[in-house]
Amino acid sequence: MTTNHRPGAIAVVAASLLLGGCANNAYLDAKRNTAAGGQQSRDIAAAQTDLQVAKAENISLGDQKLQRQRELERNDRRIRALEGDLRKQDAALAEALKAKRLTSARHAELKREMDTIRAEMQSVDMQNKGDAFAQADPKADAAKEARLRELERRKKELEGALSQLAKR
Repeated sequence: MTTNHRPGAIAVVAASLLLGGCANNAYLDAKRNTAAGGQQSRDIAAAQTDLQVAKAENISLGDQKLQRQRELERNDRRIRALEGDLRKQDAALAEALKAKRLTSARHAELKREMDTIRAEMQSVDMQNKGDAFAQADPKADAAKEARLRELERRKKELEGALSQLAKR
């Protein structure tokens, strides 16, 4: 009978040694991972690096957003100034016609030019307002800037024509 119990006892001892070795390996792995320079330290260092990169990118994006907002506000101020100048020029043009300092044909020509400038300015204004919600497009921004400069140039020419009328 003693021979019958021996194989079972050996199996129990072998199983406990095997399981003890597995548990021991897990403990050693955990100890290696948490030790200085272990996997956990490397993971923390990698996460901190990723965090620093993300923070730098966030700062850069914030700066770009602020610059974009300032550009849109500057364009809006230019458009409002154009609107105000056109209102003044419209009143001056009506006054010049009333005072008979220009012909009705010349009045119609200048009024048409003023209306064309106003329509284009409103188009640029709508684009500028839409750009506040859109991603920056350097080509479109450059084209809008060129249109604004052209409108300001044409307004200045119109001012010159009106100032000539005032001298008469």
